[in-house]
Amino acid sequence: MFLTDILNDPVCQPIKKSYERWYRVMEETIEFWLPDSEWHTKAHSARVLILALVMGHQKGLSDEEMNALGMAAIFHDSRRLDDGIDKGHGSRAAAYYKDYCREHNLPYEAVTYYITYYHDQDDSLGMSEIAKSPSLSERALLLYQIFKDADALDRFRLGADALDVNMLRTEEAYKFVEFAKYLLLKSSKNLT
Repeated sequence: MFLTDILNDPVCQPIKKSYERWYRVMEETIEFWLPDSEWHTKAHSARVLILALVMGHQKGLSDEEMNALGMAAIFHDSRRLDDGIDKGHGSRAAAYYKDYCREHNLPYEAVTYYITYYHDQDDSLGMSEIAKSPSLSERALLLYQIFKDADALDRFRLGADALDVNMLRTEEAYKFVEFAKYLLLKSSKNLT
C-alpha cells in the first residue's frame, strides 16, 4: 500500500482506516485516462486523499462528509487528457464518478459530484454553483474548500515555489503546509 509508513504518523492515525479503504478502491477499480502522467498520478491522488482526510478530521467532519472527500480525492484527476490546465477534466471525472456509482451499486453523493466537477474551476464559479444547488447543504462549501486546499497543498510536486499559500482557503490548510512537503518527500522515497 502506498504511503503505509506515513499512516503511522500520529497526524494520520485517526484517518488510517479511511485512507486504506479509499486507496484500495482507487488502486483496484478506478481507471485513470492518463496513466503515464508526470504530475497527475494515483500517487498524487493518494497524497490529496491523505491531506483531505486529515484536514477533514481536524475540522470535525462527519463520516458522511469524510467519505465525500475520499471519493472526490480518488476520482478528481481520473479523466485528465493532459498534464496542463485541462479545464473540463473535473466535469469528466464527475461524470465518471456518477456512472461508477450506478454501475457498482454504490450510494451517489451530490456533494462529491460537485466537488469533483468544480475542482478545476475558479472558486467563484465552483462556490456559486454549489451555493445555489438545492440538493446540497451549506456544509458543501466547506468540503469544497477543504478539497481544493488538499489538492493545492500537493503542488509542491511541481516545484518548491508552486504553492502560493495566500491562495489557501481554510485555517487547517495553513497548518499542513510543512506536512504536505513531508508527505511528498516520503512518497518520492517510496517510488525510488
